[in-house]
Amino acid sequence: MKNLVLAILFLLPGYLVCAQSPEEPTVEFNQKEMLEMINEARMEKRRCGGSRHDAVKPLQWDEKLANAAQKHADDMANNDFFDHTGSDKSSVVDRIEREKYLWRTVGENVAMGPRSVGEAVQGWLDSPGHCSNIMNGDFTEMGAALSHDGKYWVQVFAAPRE
Repeated sequence: MKNLVLAILFLLPGYLVCAQSPEEPTVEFNQKEMLEMINEARMEKRRCGGSRHDAVKPLQWDEKLANAAQKHADDMANNDFFDHTGSDKSSVVDRIEREKYLWRTVGENVAMGPRSVGEAVQGWLDSPGHCSNIMNGDFTEMGAALSHDGKYWVQVFAAPRE
C-alpha cells in the first residue's frame, strides 16, 4: 500500500503538467519591422477617421525615444494599467525628457494585446487618433517598445529641437 501511495505521488505531478493548457506563443518585438511598417504607411495618402493626410517623409529610429517607450511599456506591465499617464503621473514629455531628448513636438501611441508588430501597427492605423500620429509630418523620429510580458506596446514620435 505504501508503494502504491508513493507511485501515485510521483505520477501525479507529471499528470498535472500534461493536463495544463499550452502557453500562448511568445510575442516578439522587431524594431526594424516596426519602423519599416510605419514608414510604408507614411508613404501613401491616408484617411484617419475624418482627416485626410498626405504622404509624409519616413521616420528615423531614435534610441532615447525607444528607451522612453520601453520604460512606459514595462511600467504598465509591472503595475497592471493601460494609459498614456505613467504610474508616477508622468506624461510622454516627462518620459522623453528623462532620457535627455530635447524635443520640439511629441506624440505617443499605446496598445494592449496585439500578438505581433503587424497587428499593433494595423490596430493603430485603424484608429483615427493613432493613425493621425503615424501620419503627422511634423514628427521626424520614432522609438517603440513591447513590455517585458508581451502585452503592452508603446510608440513615441517626436522631432528634436533645432
